[in-house]
Amino acid sequence: MASKLTKLLFRPGWRLKCIDPPLGWVRILDETLPVAELRLQITCFLTQSWASPVLVRDAQLRVMDGEREFIIPWTASADPDGEPLPKSPEFSVKGSSTHHAFIDFASDAPDLITLLETATGPTPIMFEGLFNAALEFRAVASLDMSIEQPLLRGPQWQQVDTGRDPGRRS
Repeated sequence: MASKLTKLLFRPGWRLKCIDPPLGWVRILDETLPVAELRLQITCFLTQSWASPVLVRDAQLRVMDGEREFIIPWTASADPDGEPLPKSPEFSVKGSSTHHAFIDFASDAPDLITLLETATGPTPIMFEGLFNAALEFRAVASLDMSIEQPLLRGPQWQQVDTGRDPGRRS
């Protein structure tokens, strides 16, 4: 009993989880140098309500295309009302409630733009974060992004399927 109590009191006490399904959007801005932008609506929570807040210092998307990987950096974040979060892109997830945020990622890699414009099946994506004082990115959520209609260049966001069941939490 004492051992169990010690573990409860002195273990790190948190684990960031993302509630399924994350919602996703994509667009290609047709500028001098085209830019691919991806937006995820992430709902996160800590597994223990008594845990200390977790500071999300940085995030990235890892997009896989067979043997190739694209790392897409985090560019902005906003609350569900579209207001930029303070200290953008950083935000904190507290143990007392779920945290909702829109997180934008952008890259001008020509091969990534070609992949997004021509993808015919699901594209595996990993959402990774850099938390508190960590030195390495840690995987938070994986999804299979599918662009169901031809992706047209322009400022309009196109919703994508994330391969998640809307009735399930993880």
